[in-house]
Amino acid sequence: MTYLHEYKILDDLIQVEYTFSTVTDGIKVVDMWVDGKDHSVNWMSHEGRAKLMTRLEDDFTNRMCGTTDDESYFDSLLTTGFDEPYDHSIDTIDPDEPTDLPGITVTDGSEPTETEWLEQKAELALGV
Repeated sequence: MTYLHEYKILDDLIQVEYTFSTVTDGIKVVDMWVDGKDHSVNWMSHEGRAKLMTRLEDDFTNRMCGTTDDESYFDSLLTTGFDEPYDHSIDTIDPDEPTDLPGITVTDGSEPTETEWLEQKAELALGV
């Protein structure tokens, strides 16, 4: 299966037909056109070829992930949640506030002794 990636640089429309090779585990350019005229990757500079391959890898990733350039996963990680202030109240646990966290329960209101603590850990580990 081949894919067609189109983009513009200045006033030139570049169209690249490419496929993903399972043998080389990479992208292969099948055909390339600039403004409707045949073009070859071999005619490009090393830098231009590297930029093209990066562009094609991003396009292929977006196609496989069902995203577009506007909503790529990595970009969403970079922009999500930075405009909202962080709520530090979730960082601390109030010892006087009851929680549903699993752990050691104290029935008499004081800290358990080391023996009681070890017994409770053993009971938790054994599922008693």
